[in-house]
Amino acid sequence: MTDVDGGRYRILGGPGSPYSLKLRAALRCRRIAHDWVVPPGYLGEGGELKAADKGMIPVMQVPDGRYWADTTPMILALEARHPGARSLLPDDPGDRFLALLIEDFADEWLVQPMFDFRWGAEADQDFCARRQMAGWLGAMPRVQFDAIIERFRTRQTGVLARLGDREVNRPLLRSTYGEVLAAIEAQLEVSRFLFGGRPSIGDIGLFGQLSQCAIDPSASAIMRRDAVRTFQWVQDLDDASGIEGAWRDPATPDGPGVTRLLDLIGEVFLPYMVANAAAVRDGAPKVSVALRGQPFVARTAPYRANCLGWLKLALADALAAGAGGLEARLRRHGCWEGLQLGPGERETIPPLSPESTGRRSDLH
Repeated sequence: MTDVDGGRYRILGGPGSPYSLKLRAALRCRRIAHDWVVPPGYLGEGGELKAADKGMIPVMQVPDGRYWADTTPMILALEARHPGARSLLPDDPGDRFLALLIEDFADEWLVQPMFDFRWGAEADQDFCARRQMAGWLGAMPRVQFDAIIERFRTRQTGVLARLGDREVNRPLLRSTYGEVLAAIEAQLEVSRFLFGGRPSIGDIGLFGQLSQCAIDPSASAIMRRDAVRTFQWVQDLDDASGIEGAWRDPATPDGPGVTRLLDLIGEVFLPYMVANAAAVRDGAPKVSVALRGQPFVARTAPYRANCLGWLKLALADALAAGAGGLEARLRRHGCWEGLQLGPGERETIPPLSPESTGRRSDLH
């Protein structure tokens, strides 16, 4: 394949896509040369996205012309292609695993309250549909624009309705959003980022979802009222190319924000992920689990079963790399048992590769 535009990467993403902005923030932070491209054809009308056959944004074209998908494997593949320089992976293997765990929590749990706020209230639906489509479509007559808005709004509210029991799930989802904001506010009292003075993959993962919460009306109002420092933290992470800093001393205790996030992960995220993986194995269409004593009912998500498997492998790698004290840290927050590989499970986990067709998530 021929080199694309002098060796630069091309991110095919869109406004309103938390994963697109997450990937762009990762490349900006690492100072990896790239172009940000909002391609036409998002609503299934053809174009480069359809030709790339990756299912959902963001898609990245690498310099040799291939297309990659799925932000976590893309970011990790970039670590292998561009080792060392401004890495998003902490040097300490224990902190590195916790950063990966927090990133996955953001990708697979925090996205749910983001999406619930975005397509819940009438005011959010109206603003978010118009804002996103204005970024995709550019200039066009108002009548034509309004027709596309209505089609997109109907599509996205339909996705929300299919995800699970909204009335049952909403109180827990929205309360965890507030807890994430409070965790970052607490962390900012001791360090600029979760693992020191430089962003990790965990910070970047949280940024992806919070970049949208900072804009969407209802979620933004909460952030502006309760977490002003977090609001600015999100703005800083949009382009961290000028931020210099060092990783924290791993011999010191975890920061208060990290401990709060790990508590949340142990109480809510991992029990949900374990229940979802069991439902996938059983072929069940829905997962039903009690989280913090509250019922939670959602559509079964096969991709998230893979995510749990990849976290288990990452934990095994961290322990093999000498992550002293990691087991005790995870046990303290109720995160250990759900991350253990079962007999023969390793062989069933698919490769974590950006060459796949992508997560095919509609949560934008």
